[in-house]
Amino acid sequence: MIGMGVPFEAFVSQLTQQQVSLLADTVQYFADAPKLLSIPDEQGNRVAVPILPETMGSLLAAFSDGMEAKKLTFGFRWEDDGGDGTGTLVIALPNGSELRQPTVLSQFSPV
Repeated sequence: MIGMGVPFEAFVSQLTQQQVSLLADTVQYFADAPKLLSIPDEQGNRVAVPILPETMGSLLAAFSDGMEAKKLTFGFRWEDDGGDGTGTLVIALPNGSELRQPTVLSQFSPV
């Protein structure tokens, strides 16, 4: 639940370039009114994650040419800044680096 502690439990998702591209298009469409993006976890459950267009662009950049059907593993976790709805979305990229997106949860709404 948004505004109540951690918005989601840490999870891992295996995504293809096509999936990330579609998610990036969706986020771009809602750039002026950010939405929570549904990302599948390893069990196929959909997890609502607050992702901005620039962050999705970085996920898409993890793929190189010719990788359309190859799945890459991304890790998602939330670091809370004290329970007031602010924190950092941390995404572990396939190359081992981390992407950090400062986030105010109240700026995101469900799709």
